[in-house]
This record gives sequence, structure tokens and C-alpha cells, in this order.
Amino acid sequence: RRSSDLKGGGHCPQGVRICMLPQEFIYQLKQANPIEQVMGSYVQLIRAGSLLKCNCPFHSEKTPSCVVYADTQDPHFYCFGCHAGGDVISFIRQIEGIGYMDAVRLLAERAGMTVPSQSQDNREENMRMRLLELNRAAANYYYKQLTGPDKRGLVYLKERALRPDIIKKYGLGFAGEQWDGLLNAMKNLGFTDEELLAANLCSRSQKTGNLYDRFRSRVIFPIIDLRGNVIAFGGRTIEKDGEPKYLNSSDTPVFKKGRNLFSMNFAKKSQSKRLILAEGYMDVIAVHQAGFENVVASLGTALTPDQCRLMRQYADEVVISYDSDAAGQNATVKAVNLLRAVGLRPRILHMHDAKDPDEYIKKFGAPYFRKLLEDADDALTYELQRCRDGTDPESEDGTITALHKAVS
Repeated sequence: RRSSDLKGGGHCPQGVRICMLPQEFIYQLKQANPIEQVMGSYVQLIRAGSLLKCNCPFHSEKTPSCVVYADTQDPHFYCFGCHAGGDVISFIRQIEGIGYMDAVRLLAERAGMTVPSQSQDNREENMRMRLLELNRAAANYYYKQLTGPDKRGLVYLKERALRPDIIKKYGLGFAGEQWDGLLNAMKNLGFTDEELLAANLCSRSQKTGNLYDRFRSRVIFPIIDLRGNVIAFGGRTIEKDGEPKYLNSSDTPVFKKGRNLFSMNFAKKSQSKRLILAEGYMDVIAVHQAGFENVVASLGTALTPDQCRLMRQYADEVVISYDSDAAGQNATVKAVNLLRAVGLRPRILHMHDAKDPDEYIKKFGAPYFRKLLEDADDALTYELQRCRDGTDPESEDGTITALHKAVS
């Protein structure tokens, strides 16, 4: 990469047409957002002479290899491990997973500045903005459908003991059984077939070529990013034999499932340096409703390093509260390794007489769940216990088998 790409300088990255922002505005934006202050809100910076260092947020490491050159004419950062680098705009783009103009807007908002209007159309940026508008309109449509003539979604949420204020807080909604309910509503608002397909809200029939709603007969969970944008949706079937049980948005220009976490927009406001990692939407909402705001879940996929690095920005410790079945326990082992790799302390919740946090809270209540959190095992204790599983701890053979598992 060219040095100008690494250090910024107001250039737009390849793939974006032309960002006709005045150079004076870019200069003032950087002056108002010192790179050390902006990066310091995401990572822990350590003074090393005239430089600042930190563990790179873009790859897993234990020894700081990311250097911040704050006291130079052109402040920038560079990682000698993964070679990520750039100015403060580049940093925001990479850490937030957003486009150039979104990063500029975020920094401008942070500094109380107004972004000047662009003199040249930017198709990619316009598409992103249209998809965010479309997602917000779709979320509003689904929310209104919840109290419409078809009450099956509302009945399901009430059966799951969700309070009206929590339903409203999460913007939960319902997609009816119509094949074109959302399609027609969004077309009436002026959104196009191209936009509905790009947002993954509709699919195209191979037989007829017509569009149809992706989500039908499902309770809808809007997925919201850290800036309050609706970026995707998850849908849970309400039909007894409906398949798949959960249907999630695929990646789109405004959504990368491996880089986002459900309910992180609420969890980041918690004063705790601990996060609770649950397995699904309903677990998260049940735990949140019980008074624990610092709970998140991955989005229909296995936990990723990017999601762990996102958690590292807000917490030092993560309590894994996955389901108690075999699949949940296998996922726990993988999560422990990923969390450790980014410098987080993993702990594991042990739930007896309940398969998941939602069921546990319904059975025993929030105070007992809080006690469960406080008593959560550290990862080493959990791993040693797994080594003893299936062995007789009273016998010599059982002890030897457990020891072999522990050192292998």
C-alpha cells in the first residue's frame, strides 16, 4: 500500500468514487479528533518515550506491536504485526467496520462539526444510506404488525414472559404469513427491488422472477449497531414445525454478522467491565429484562475473533452462559480460546436444572442468577472439570486418564 493510504491525508480508499470534501475540513476534523484520544477510547495506550503503544485491536496479540505516532505533523498509527495503519479516519473505518464517509460523520459528530455536502454523487455511499433507511422502515413495519390483526407473534412473546416495555425497547416485531406484505409496504415508500434484495429483506423466485418476503410467520428481532442504526434482522419461526427455527440476515453492505453482536448497543452503556455472552436472542432479552444490561450474543454464527475484539473494547471479563447441552458445551470450549486470545478473562456459568439462562431465570429468579454469575468458574477450573468428565475420580485409572487429558 502507498504511504499516503497508510497515513490518510484526506484520500478516499479505492472502490469509493470521489469524496469531494474540502481539504481544509479534513484538516480541521483531524485537529478536532487527536488520534491518541480517539484510539484511547477503544484501546489502552501505553507511553513509550515519545510514542504510544497498544495491543493491536485488529489482530490477536499479547505484546503491543501497534505504535501511535501522535506527535508528528501527520499523526497516524501502524501495527508491525498485521501492518494495519492510517490516520484517525482510517482507524475509525477499521475498528467500526464502516465506510469512509460514515467514519467522517462519526468523527464530525464527536467533535460537534458539520460535514459539508458533497458536490459529486457517490453511488456506494448513497446505497448504504438507502439501506439503513430501508431497514429502519422495515423495523417499523414489523413492529406495527405485532399488534395487527394476526396476533400470533404477540402471543408468542407474552408466552415467553416478555414485558411490553422490553418488547418496545428491543423493537421486536412480527412478519405475517403473506408472501409480499413487507414488499408492498416498502415499495409504497419508494424503495426499489434492487434495494430490497441488497438489504436481504426479499428474495427472488427462480420460477417466476418475482420478489417475495424473506421473513414470514416469524417473530422479528432487529439488529442494531453501536450508533443506533438498524443493520439486519433475525426471525424466529412461530410455526410448530417451521424450519429453520431461526432465520438471520445474510451479510449486506451495512451488515457483517461476524463483526457485530446482538444487544451490544445496550451492553456498551453498562458500567460493568464484565459482559455476559449468551447463545441467542431470547436468552439475551430475558437476561436483560432480569436487570442485567451487560449481555450480548453472536448472530446466528459461531463466535469470531472480530466479535471478541469488539467485546474487549468494553470489558475485561466475559461470562459464557451458553446452553448446557453438548453443542453449547462444545461452543464454550471454542469461545474460551478465542476470548483468551484477545486478552479477555473467560468465566463459565454452570446452570443446574435449566437448559439456558432464559429457563433458569424463569425457574429461580434474577437474584439466584446474579449469584450464579458471581460463582462462575474461571476457564482453567472449567477445563480441568471437563477432563474429569467420564472418569472415576476415586480410582487410580480414572485419575491417570484425567491427568492425560489435562496435559494433552
